[in-house]
Amino acid sequence: MKPVTVQPTRLYCLLGITLWLLCTTRALAYEETRQSARQTLEQGNAVAAYQLMKAEEMGHSGDPEFDYWLGVFALRAGNVSHALIALDRVLLTEPEHAGARMERVAALLQLDQRRAAEEEIERLEALSPPPEAQAAIRRFKAVIEQRRRGDNDPQHNLSLGVAFGYDSNPQRYHSDIALDPLPAPLRNVVDQLIESDVLDLDDPNQLDDATFASRSSLYHQLQASYRGRFPIDEHSRWLLDATAQTQRYMSDAAEEIDLTLLQLAPAYQRELSNGHTWTLQPSGLQGWGGAKQDPLLTRWGLNGRYAYTVGTKSQLTWELSVQRNNFDNALSDYDAGRLGVKLTTPLTHINLRWQAQLSKEWAHGTGNQQRAGGDLNHWQVGMGVDVPIGERQLIRGNMGYHERNYQDDVNNITSRYQPTAREEQIWEARLSWLYPLNRHWLVETSANYEQRDATIEFYDSTRLQTQIGVRYLF
Repeated sequence: MKPVTVQPTRLYCLLGITLWLLCTTRALAYEETRQSARQTLEQGNAVAAYQLMKAEEMGHSGDPEFDYWLGVFALRAGNVSHALIALDRVLLTEPEHAGARMERVAALLQLDQRRAAEEEIERLEALSPPPEAQAAIRRFKAVIEQRRRGDNDPQHNLSLGVAFGYDSNPQRYHSDIALDPLPAPLRNVVDQLIESDVLDLDDPNQLDDATFASRSSLYHQLQASYRGRFPIDEHSRWLLDATAQTQRYMSDAAEEIDLTLLQLAPAYQRELSNGHTWTLQPSGLQGWGGAKQDPLLTRWGLNGRYAYTVGTKSQLTWELSVQRNNFDNALSDYDAGRLGVKLTTPLTHINLRWQAQLSKEWAHGTGNQQRAGGDLNHWQVGMGVDVPIGERQLIRGNMGYHERNYQDDVNNITSRYQPTAREEQIWEARLSWLYPLNRHWLVETSANYEQRDATIEFYDSTRLQTQIGVRYLF
């Protein structure tokens, strides 16, 4: 029996028919998915329509028509990043795909990347679009111009707030003041106890018992803040931040931690041609502390920030600052230099913030030993997350870790007068809930926890603060 032989021509035909059937089957399946997605979108469920197309991405990615519709549905569902990825795949193979460029303009405007959107519009106009596309382009240009006019109009934001809270361990001032836990009234008490032989210099734990017995207290806080924006031209503006805050403890034992702050921070901001922004901001702060609100701190600072977009919508900000801090009644004067970086990443349903900072503080005054430990190296890392709940509520969480290394040995009663290195590790966490009652009233509750571990036991502490407040936004 002779073997059956297949002519090469017939073999090629069979292979061609097989491939055609496979491609036709895939195309029919894709067409059914697209039609189903369009019907779902017309019914008002953009997310479900996008999920239908996304499920087919593995098999059809790279097909310009599929990628175009995937980008369309992703954009309608609010997933701007995925939309841009799909539309970019279309333009890699078909640079003159006007529909993909039109959708890309809409996506860039959702991210408020106006310069990139204008560049895309210029490419669209070079393709001689039909009248309907020209009308859409005019609408995009009107949106860009409206936003630009909004940026060039003066803006004023003023808020007044009142809050009530509980502090389990009011041993320190607000972290912005960064005083060691011996303000002047307590320092005088310690000196008197030592002179009267009530305190044993060899037992610093007595100092804890005498000056830092539990003084948990309720407190109330008043705050007013103003933020103004005054455009100079299309790319530059003046900014002004002003804050006044006062906090009073209700327990007599905690009155020496009462605090009032007044801060003024003007700034100059300019947008560069590549969409990057730099800001230069001097600032002045005056603080008053204690039951009598005696002058506490005078601070002068200069801050520079450079911000730009990373990827499609994340923002990276570099920050460099210097400060001079002069305390009126505490031996903690210091100059500071800080370098920090912050990355803000908006995701589909949450926003993430990552930050890191290195700082150096130089003690100054009548001697280098005025602050326990002298000069300070300080670094910190942290992250935050914003989780919207519905259309009006927001849950905000922050976590951070600090490490503080003092450069001189401590040699006083807290170390039993034995030269001891002072280092601190600080863990902190904050959880807040924000709820706007309407466009003017905002309710905020928060809980803040801090754990401080030091090589000198005297400086160990644990602190829990809870607060509820309301603000009126003008």
